[in-house]
Amino acid sequence: MKALRWIAAGVLFLQVAYVVVAQILFAIFMEDTSEIDNTDPPAAGGALYLLVEVAVIGVLLAGAVLLATPGKFSRTPRWLKRILLGAVSVVEFVIIAAVLRNIITNSFGPDEFLNVAMIILSGAAAFVAATEVFRGSAEAVRSEA
Repeated sequence: MKALRWIAAGVLFLQVAYVVVAQILFAIFMEDTSEIDNTDPPAAGGALYLLVEVAVIGVLLAGAVLLATPGKFSRTPRWLKRILLGAVSVVEFVIIAAVLRNIITNSFGPDEFLNVAMIILSGAAAFVAATEVFRGSAEAVRSEA
């Protein structure tokens, strides 16, 4: 199980790195034409999107650190592990659903192989995170019995 936790942590670290690097590249290389195209005042939707993105990155990063470091994993309170790893599972399932929607709505091409790889990697991360959540509750039930 330790190897699976390392793989899941690696997947989570890669996802965080991808989002951060993509945002940096978009900020550097994309020309901002929003003021030219739209003269309305900015809506709250942009701030909410940024807040959700930062929260998702934080959850994935915390989950990756938790899975990658066995010492921190054993010292972290059970309720916090369940919340973090449960949130990681939810995020990964949302990623899988988005990728499946992308596969269904687009025509077949080379991106489909990348999408399938994303589904497999996100599925592995979701499985490990969910397993750790339920293993903690199974251990608690055994200790109470």
